[in-house]
Amino acid sequence: MRLGTRAGRALALGVFVCLAATAGAAPVAAAVVRKAAAKKPPARKKPAPKRRAKKVVGLDLPPLPPGRTCYRAASEVPEPQVLKTAEINVDQKLRGGPLKSALLVYEVTVDKGGRISEVRTVGGRSTEPPWPQLHDAAIAALKQYKYAKTLVRGAAAPVCLMVSLNVDLR
Repeated sequence: MRLGTRAGRALALGVFVCLAATAGAAPVAAAVVRKAAAKKPPARKKPAPKRRAKKVVGLDLPPLPPGRTCYRAASEVPEPQVLKTAEINVDQKLRGGPLKSALLVYEVTVDKGGRISEVRTVGGRSTEPPWPQLHDAAIAALKQYKYAKTLVRGAAAPVCLMVSLNVDLR
């Protein structure tokens, strides 16, 4: 047994106390026991928390041409990391019907601060229930998302990307 472990130290201390007591050195043994009991085990270091990437560094791209408001994710710049999401709050009367789930696809613009500033529905937007309520709930949830900032030539830049949401209606 190693003396570096707690059990090893206790065993060595017990042997020392027994030897000291038989040799007539009880006061010395008692002092050693008190000193050993007062020592606390060394505090374990907590591992450093994993840090999320706060910025995505893009390439040295030219400035946006006139008429364009953002860089395209995955083709021009790396897709920014999602830092915060939100749950889609669907009304209870929409749940439990014949529709069990819905896949909603949007094109969003992430501004320089990492917030979603604009949401566009990809494809046609149906006006039949429950689709308008689902789209409104999904857009409200998307507006609460937070993305990592994207840097292009050292400055924050807006990014356009596709977001798909799978809504469970069971």
